[in-house]
Amino acid sequence: MPNEELGEILDRESRLAAEAASAIDEEAFAGPTRLPLWTVKELVAHMWGDLDRIREYLADPAPAAADTDAVAYWRSYDPTEDGPATADRARAVAARFATGAELVASFEEARAEAIPLALATPEDRVVATWGPALRLDDYLQTRILEMGVHGLDLADAIGREPWLTPDAAQVIRRILLGLLGEQPAIVRRWSDRSFIEAGTGRRGLTFEEHAALGPLARAFPLLA
Repeated sequence: MPNEELGEILDRESRLAAEAASAIDEEAFAGPTRLPLWTVKELVAHMWGDLDRIREYLADPAPAAADTDAVAYWRSYDPTEDGPATADRARAVAARFATGAELVASFEEARAEAIPLALATPEDRVVATWGPALRLDDYLQTRILEMGVHGLDLADAIGREPWLTPDAAQVIRRILLGLLGEQPAIVRRWSDRSFIEAGTGRRGLTFEEHAALGPLARAFPLLA
């Protein structure tokens, strides 16, 4: 998928998230999310970081070659080992802004800079992340997953209907299927949202789903 299309998908997802966050009051930013380590403000701060890292990584020298792709990238992340540090970074970003409204304004600025920068960069440009190195088009797919899944988290926290777009859902589904390694019949029957929430641990498998998946059920959540 070309950078232009990936950038447009990421732009839509991040814009919809910003619009939703801008509509809540300061009390709501202090509220909980279904992610135990994060408040709403800290969740938005993490999403801000998802955009800011595009600017950060593209400012760094490009590695000679990629060593991973949009699927394998997630196998490098251990939620038990890496999750607390990720949460600490989100809290640090959130603390930089006196209010949720200021954070949302900065989120919009990050979106306005990061997306055009990505669109202006060749898709085969390699970026060095916190560990893995991957092509920009693969990295943008990981940002779409982050923005889409955390958009679902944000919608849940503020009592909004999810705004996940079909294009973003398809990118996320492809990554999750890559992590699963195959597409059993029951997964083909799941809606994008149902699969995404099961695949990322936002919902557990039912008894029937567990039985239908058989040994594959042990792979869930595919990432968290």
